[in-house]
Amino acid sequence: MNKPRVVIIGSGPAGYVAAIRAAQLGGDVLVIEKGSIGGVCLNRGCIPTKALASITSTLRRIKQLRKKGVLVNDIEVSFEKVFISRDSVVSRLVRGVEYLLRKNGVQIVRGEGKIVDNGVVEVSGERFKYDKLIIATGSLPSKPNIPGIEGVDAVSGDELVVMNEVPKKLLVVGGGAIGIELAQIFKTLGSEVYVIEIMPHILPNIDSEVALTLQKILSREGIQIFTNTSVSRFEKVNEGISAYLSNGIRLVVDKVLVAVGRRPNTKDLNLHILGVEVGRRGEIITNDKMETNVPNVYAAGDVVGKYFLAYTAFEEGITAAENALGLNSTINYSAVPIAIFTDPEVASVGMSEDEAKKSLGDVIVSKFPLIANGRALTLDSYEGFVKIISSKDGRLLGMHMIGPEASEIIHIASIIVSRGGKVSELLDTLYVHPTVSEAVKEAVLISLKKPIHI
Repeated sequence: MNKPRVVIIGSGPAGYVAAIRAAQLGGDVLVIEKGSIGGVCLNRGCIPTKALASITSTLRRIKQLRKKGVLVNDIEVSFEKVFISRDSVVSRLVRGVEYLLRKNGVQIVRGEGKIVDNGVVEVSGERFKYDKLIIATGSLPSKPNIPGIEGVDAVSGDELVVMNEVPKKLLVVGGGAIGIELAQIFKTLGSEVYVIEIMPHILPNIDSEVALTLQKILSREGIQIFTNTSVSRFEKVNEGISAYLSNGIRLVVDKVLVAVGRRPNTKDLNLHILGVEVGRRGEIITNDKMETNVPNVYAAGDVVGKYFLAYTAFEEGITAAENALGLNSTINYSAVPIAIFTDPEVASVGMSEDEAKKSLGDVIVSKFPLIANGRALTLDSYEGFVKIISSKDGRLLGMHMIGPEASEIIHIASIIVSRGGKVSELLDTLYVHPTVSEAVKEAVLISLKKPIHI
């Protein structure tokens, strides 16, 4: 029996994971990639950003040691070595993914893949037939239509994070996750940073109390944040770039980071040849099996436009591959956790307080401040809190946190939210002491009217 030929366009989180899973299930798998293996996340997004964030977080810790009695003088940062360290992490992981693909017998074809006929994809004039097609071409940074933007030094997060320079003055347009993470990184590396956000607070998709707490911390660090504000126009001047804001303020900077979201990348795929259904933002429409409206054609990752996250892309890629190889798998979006890798970290899963009150009316909101948590105090990172949202009948609706290791701790709640479990289930384990995660237990005890450490 011949192995089904599976062609995957794109080797980002959705594409390479789909390739490995399809190969495990007996597929004859070919991956087409026009850039670097691993896609945006590995090469120009998640990984290089977090590599820089780790360095800048350590740098802030060193500076904080003064009040602990450790006098560290003349801190010198070699930007050259910082960027070499960032790149070495990326290259090591790229090599790792390439090794995994080869180990699983996946063929890699370099170039831009285009659909030329039903069952045929072309790369640089060479044609490849497929039985199953998985489209995993990712996304591109959105660019706002601001007058003058084409004539100034405006870059996306994909571009800024891999540059080997630190701008003297950086304007960040967009206060979402990408904008805020890079704003703090470059502020710590020495940039004067301004953030423009059109909504009432940064991180508009995060619980407002959490977002406002982080906004206060970043402002105290010296990042100038303008909310309810937009950029009216840009102008190139002798000093650099003039940005005219809707509030009447004029800023002069030498680089602009545009971080206003991403859009699905379906350009030049020739989807019309197959009749693949596409939404108004260019996203490929799929069902919960990652099937498109065309038989044997699947899509996964940012290109489907549901969540622009590497870990949802992983699961979508696996789901697409399993269905392409004859299994019956579905994707579960019931509890997608969110993490912002600032310092302190932000993490969230389920309904925010505002969403829960709007949807259900009367809900239980309990909050435990990290200033009452022993481990947070020893880490000198205690401004945050854990917030639990639950229904009157005890169902866990959401958890939101700002504090150390929030991205690791949030999974405790994700498991329960995903199955509609009770808030009391968060007490069905022993929490190591002293740990920041104990704050979760304490917040639950408050919601059950059994507080201990507050």
